[in-house]
Amino acid sequence: MKKPAMIWPLTVVSILILTLGFFQQRNQWYVTITGVGIIIGLGLLDWYTPKIARLSETNPKIKTMRRLNRFFIVFFTTLFTFILWYPKAQRLIDDNDSGITLLIVLAIMGILGNTAPKLPFNRYMGLRLPWTIRDAETWKAAHRWLGYITFPIVIIMVIVFIVGVDVNEVVTYGILTWIAIPGAYSGWVYYKRMV
Repeated sequence: MKKPAMIWPLTVVSILILTLGFFQQRNQWYVTITGVGIIIGLGLLDWYTPKIARLSETNPKIKTMRRLNRFFIVFFTTLFTFILWYPKAQRLIDDNDSGITLLIVLAIMGILGNTAPKLPFNRYMGLRLPWTIRDAETWKAAHRWLGYITFPIVIIMVIVFIVGVDVNEVVTYGILTWIAIPGAYSGWVYYKRMV
């Protein structure tokens, strides 16, 4: 089986960038360790994607999973590097009125929602609810609905934030709605299939 050549250089560079955080004056070793752990986990997930999805290396769905995974390696490397090296990063995160958290959440939701219908049935990546990981048809129903509702929910979240609702409430209720709708629908599909 041919192994993906791109993932290890990307993972190693990301780990090196984050490991430099140990030399940072502000002593943020916990951020560095968390970032390195996430990058190693994503690197291993990328490496074993065909086994996880139980599909061949040449299957287009494997490429979709790997693209999504590599995006998150770059995303988390950028995020943790920003937190480690930008002196005012912690203040920006704590002062959440600026909406930076909302922008990050909206970006992640948009990318995951766009990719969700293309993800193959697996136990590690996607909407993993007890009923979605037991049945492939339920999995497809949940992820199709996740794809359908993502952009309407993102638009509603932006409008509600502009109106003046607290960003923490917008993010919390937006994510809960985003997961609850396809979760409830797929639960109903699973129930109908099993009875």
